[in-house]
Amino acid sequence: MKFTNRTGIKVLVVVVSVAAAGIVADWRLAASPSLVSPWKPDNLPRIEVVRPRRVTVAQRLQTNATLEAFEDTDLFAKVSGYLSDVRVDIGDHVKAGQVLAVIDVPEMKQELAEAKAQLASKQSSLESARRQLDHNKADLTLQSALAKDRDQLGEGRGFISDRTLDQVHANAEIAKADLGVAEANRDLAANQVDVAAATVEKIKTLLAYTQIVAPFDGVVARRQVNRGDLVQAATATRTTPSAGSLFTVQRIDIIRVFCDVPENDVPHLHVGDPAIVKPSGFDGKPFIGKVTRFSLRLDPETRNMRTEIDLPNPDERLYPGTYAEVSLEMNRRPDALTLPSAAVGSDGDGSFVYTIIDNRITRLAVMTGLTDSGRIEVTAGLSEQTVVVASTKGVPPPRTAVHPQMVRQDS
Repeated sequence: MKFTNRTGIKVLVVVVSVAAAGIVADWRLAASPSLVSPWKPDNLPRIEVVRPRRVTVAQRLQTNATLEAFEDTDLFAKVSGYLSDVRVDIGDHVKAGQVLAVIDVPEMKQELAEAKAQLASKQSSLESARRQLDHNKADLTLQSALAKDRDQLGEGRGFISDRTLDQVHANAEIAKADLGVAEANRDLAANQVDVAAATVEKIKTLLAYTQIVAPFDGVVARRQVNRGDLVQAATATRTTPSAGSLFTVQRIDIIRVFCDVPENDVPHLHVGDPAIVKPSGFDGKPFIGKVTRFSLRLDPETRNMRTEIDLPNPDERLYPGTYAEVSLEMNRRPDALTLPSAAVGSDGDGSFVYTIIDNRITRLAVMTGLTDSGRIEVTAGLSEQTVVVASTKGVPPPRTAVHPQMVRQDS
């Protein structure tokens, strides 16, 4: 019986020990995170995700530019002489037709007086020729009538001798010839009057050139002369300093912004494309404009196309010659499906994103378009509801179980 009691005690101890071991094992399982089921969401790696968003994107070109006056004209002298008056200086605002300077040409005034006298003389000669023509017309009429009467009286009657009839007819022919001469003299005198009148008008025109006038409303940008200077009439071949420009007048109520667009971007350039101009000296302040015109020709040396943007400048804060930075917005695409740039990767197989399917990382091939302001246009491979990993960097390998967390998009 003692053996039996001892055996029972041993069995009881073993049972108690096994039970205790089970309790300890359960406690350790509960306390160890590494042993928790990997499918519990709270313990999966957290991955930030976003959804595609529709925004307007465009192809943007950053380039340098120069501001120039809308119109810029050098004014030259058309006649030679001394400047008797200079009425403006640099920075002065002028109106179209305003006199800026006066050239004194006294000999031209004398030529005008002589030409007017010559015109008066030719006009007097023309009047005399016209009176003579009228006289000859009357004489021809008279002589023709006399000849007709003599013919009627002498016909078959013998009242007038043949000699008398011949004299009458001769007088009529002389009168006719005199009329022709008078008409020629009248025409010659009329031509001489026209020549004299043209000479007078020519001198008047040249005298008008003694006044240097503004061609349009603007500002005097340069003044190269002073009162008393001798100026020479400018010609295509004259290069002497005295034949240089007297003034430069600029129209600056509108400013032209000149920039160059590279060959690869030209196909996307259109009149009306938005442009942001940031001139030097304005602390980055933007001036908003649009592409106004371009040359429709590439420079053979630079392969760039000259492009112009007109900026209204009513307060004249923008100055010709200023350097500027220009951002051109071309190929504008509204309502484009986009992702943050970090969400799109690229390798030898093309562009791709990571998406989450059944809580597992999945690589998805996509096609991309424009990149604009930190976002990439996705043209194929995604829908608006597709959940995409926010960044391709540091993403676990495909098929890894993760816990997606939607994040706010700032761009």
